[in-house]
Amino acid sequence: MEAAAGPTSAATRAARLRAAAAGGRTAELSALLAQGAPVDASEEDGQTALMAAVQANQPAAVALLLRRGADPDLKDRAGRSARDMAAAAGDPELNRALGVAP
Repeated sequence: MEAAAGPTSAATRAARLRAAAAGGRTAELSALLAQGAPVDASEEDGQTALMAAVQANQPAAVALLLRRGADPDLKDRAGRSARDMAAAAGDPELNRALGVAP
């Protein structure tokens, strides 16, 4: 019988990073990244923490993830990038952070 994946499995780290981003919990995001969570980790749907932060309108989390090297052009399984999501949302602050033209 195989042991269950530990709390630091790649899938768990991606889920925790994405949840922290969506909740705007920048201290938790920083801690997870400091513990080695890959900034562009994605879950089965291809969504990254940056995408989650954009969708949840969390500009501080977006800025933190971009500073830590998140790629705004990665695409999820639906073919959308964080830039695409920001453009669709129309939030000026998110668009500025991601370099999306108004």
